[in-house]
Amino acid sequence: MKIIIFGCGQGGQTLGNLLSASVRLLAFADNNPQTWGKEYEGIPVISPAQIPQMDPDLVWIAIKNPAAASSVLSQLQDLGYTGPVQNLSALLDQIDFRLATIRLLAKEIRQRCLPGEIAELGVHQGASARELNRLFPERKLYLFDTFQGFPEKALAAEAERNPSVRWKDAFQDTSVSQVLEQLPYPDQAVICAGYFPDSLPSAPPRFAFVHLDPDLYESVAQGLRIFWPLLVCGGVIFVHDYRSLQFPGAGQAVKEFCRKHRLTPLPLPDLHGSALLVKQSEDS
Repeated sequence: MKIIIFGCGQGGQTLGNLLSASVRLLAFADNNPQTWGKEYEGIPVISPAQIPQMDPDLVWIAIKNPAAASSVLSQLQDLGYTGPVQNLSALLDQIDFRLATIRLLAKEIRQRCLPGEIAELGVHQGASARELNRLFPERKLYLFDTFQGFPEKALAAEAERNPSVRWKDAFQDTSVSQVLEQLPYPDQAVICAGYFPDSLPSAPPRFAFVHLDPDLYESVAQGLRIFWPLLVCGGVIFVHDYRSLQFPGAGQAVKEFCRKHRLTPLPLPDLHGSALLVKQSEDS
């Protein structure tokens, strides 16, 4: 099967990594003229006007925003493309590769009887915290967040490193009570509200699994620095946004940490490009 992926951003790149060997990716198409003529992993980026003449068997619209995806569908029709179209947003509404990986890791941790508690840095409204609480009902779940959005000093530091990041008012739509209402076992939650690592307990426990999703460089760097020594042997740090185009600082922090400690991050094919760090020994 020959296909074209419409959208060469985060969604398009993720979809390209998920294709089977029997699928031939002819090109990425994009409405941004600055991308035309470039390549991603050896695949050319073309103008949408070229799609009909390339005669693909299928066009994937790799745009998560439903309104934008609908606009692209109309654009394809106006261009004269009459073949089949699939929409990535419809797939991602029902399938979450990140959560699928977390569920499998939780099963491994339980089967191996690894000791340690669970932590999440970057909780927002508690969607992933709810799943962690469900998967580990017998363990304490330490939840680290300001519960008020990004602190000003964190955004200022990020702006110096990555000027393109503009998220001043993001993730403010949350509260401790809202998160606790999401949890099936709220008595197991340990709320650590405030700016990390100031919010770290004075005597933190060892951890079997840590979910890092604070988005910004300094927060990810601090999370790795603090939690790696606290991780039990065989434990996992799961970093969201490792390959994110929206939050490049997260990947920068992971790469620097891995170079320093001679670690290899294991990338995942989810939309925001998560990565795993597995602690192989107490000396690592």
